[in-house]
Amino acid sequence: MSKPMDTSDSTPIVSDADRNRMAQEESMSEFSKLDAIMEPTTAAFVDQYLEAGGVPLNVMNLLVQSYEGLAAMANTVDRDIRNAYSSTNQAALLEPISRKIVESFDAVKADEEFNKTQQLPSYIVDMIPHQVWRRTIYRLSERNPKSEMLGAALQKVADEGFQAELTSLNSASLHTHVFYSLLVECLENVAPATDETLNERISELIGTVCRSEQAYFMAQYILVHARQKLGPQAIGLRRIEEELERHMLDKYDRPQLAVHMRLLLDGRAVGGDDTVANALVSIIQNSYAAPGDVTALYDHYHGALAASQPVHLAYMLRSERIMMLLVEQMFGHLWKSTVEDTRTVLVDKYIWLLAYATLSVDDQSETVDQTQLNQLISQMKDVRQLPVRPIQTTLNQVIRKVIEWVHVPILARVVLLWVRDIISYDNFTYYDTYFLISEVPVPLLLLEEIAFCQPLLKPLVFDAYRESFESKVPGFAADKQIRLQKAVINRIAVLVQLDYALPVLHYFDSQAESMDQSVLAYFIFRTLAQFEPPYPEEFYQPMLQLIERAVGGIKTMKEKELVVVRAFLGCIDDARAEGLSELLPKEPAQPLSANVR
Repeated sequence: MSKPMDTSDSTPIVSDADRNRMAQEESMSEFSKLDAIMEPTTAAFVDQYLEAGGVPLNVMNLLVQSYEGLAAMANTVDRDIRNAYSSTNQAALLEPISRKIVESFDAVKADEEFNKTQQLPSYIVDMIPHQVWRRTIYRLSERNPKSEMLGAALQKVADEGFQAELTSLNSASLHTHVFYSLLVECLENVAPATDETLNERISELIGTVCRSEQAYFMAQYILVHARQKLGPQAIGLRRIEEELERHMLDKYDRPQLAVHMRLLLDGRAVGGDDTVANALVSIIQNSYAAPGDVTALYDHYHGALAASQPVHLAYMLRSERIMMLLVEQMFGHLWKSTVEDTRTVLVDKYIWLLAYATLSVDDQSETVDQTQLNQLISQMKDVRQLPVRPIQTTLNQVIRKVIEWVHVPILARVVLLWVRDIISYDNFTYYDTYFLISEVPVPLLLLEEIAFCQPLLKPLVFDAYRESFESKVPGFAADKQIRLQKAVINRIAVLVQLDYALPVLHYFDSQAESMDQSVLAYFIFRTLAQFEPPYPEEFYQPMLQLIERAVGGIKTMKEKELVVVRAFLGCIDDARAEGLSELLPKEPAQPLSANVR
């Protein structure tokens, strides 16, 4: 409703009688509107009407005639819905209201009012504490991304502590003040992340940053300048930059965008005379390291190293995408049905470039040690001679050298891919041929060694374990398949001990419904057997969930295994732990000693 007219104007053109008549007409018009008695401005119009000489009975008649009771009807419908469904959930009523608000919202008018006062309307402020109405604000923002009033509303939402809800909004990145606060919070969440929680933490950052070109560029610009300012202390920022870049390369509909922006941030241009930049971009965009591109890069980096000159874009040469392309082309014959490249001159350039990228650092003042470089090149050439899908006796002959190689990160990555192929080739024929219940499969022990020597490869080691755990070996009976799963669990338990608990727990929780309960119970026992209290909440909560799912299998455990589970539940101050303890078999009574008898 509108506000009462200003009657303080003493312009002589309008007489007092006319002014009173106009005030009465305006007031009566407002009283005649639907459910006028429910409007907050009605009281002011009543005062205006009476001051202008209006008859009080007319006010009552008009308000009664205009009353339909829509608010009361809405409350009645809401009560009936909740009673009918025996639930306090109002979603059935609030959702269509929210949809109607979004459909009828006038962003232009809202911005005009906001620009006059620079204050959010009270109805927006009242909506923010309630999730259902915050979702309405988000819908309005996505529909009207350039609205200043809605941008201020998003900032208010962030100020009230609901930043996490904004990371999925495309429109949030269009409002600089909102975007920066979200970016800061996401970076603060990523900073303390461990290897096992990094993927989860960084997904929020990706959701905030990788939704538009502008947001991505701003985030990378901030990260690059922060890294340059902090120097060696900012080594973690490089990994964040690479994770964002990898997402843009893999998921965005313009994969070259990330590469071009990276070069622009470093003051380089693509498509000109910069042979290094052009070669790197060509490799990334084509997902193939062509001989011409590799030669151009080799000439630059090899020449610069020989002349002790500064190099450019070494970090891009060291990126996951380029490194793995070089690895695939030089070592892929070990795990793929591809022919080994035997062109000696060209292979030497690929190997040199891969070794150089492995040893190079961002700081241009630090040069690659030539002795280390030659040693790594020699090792890479030896690794290229590994036997393809060897029989057990041949595998045993190369074990000693392989264990030496896994202490070098890039060689460990190659060995990991080689081992995975040995295990999984031809529907896990290796297990059908060599798996003995009394012995641990050698490839699984190699994977364990890789996880121990190279912590950053733990996710890939776990992927390899999962392949074996989920395998269905054609020649295995059900009991032998379960024994294989338990053998894999023994190795996974070591991975858990190496600070990789949460991804493993989440995986077993996701697979619990389709898993044999005795196998799940065995995993629970093996995991708990290697830990002692106190247990952090992020560990014991998912573990309680697993125990709840595997109660049937746990009940059939041997007493020495049950003791471990009981001890864990006894250390947890949680009602759910107490309830689970009640479901397990009781500890057998100890026999009385001869003295007591």
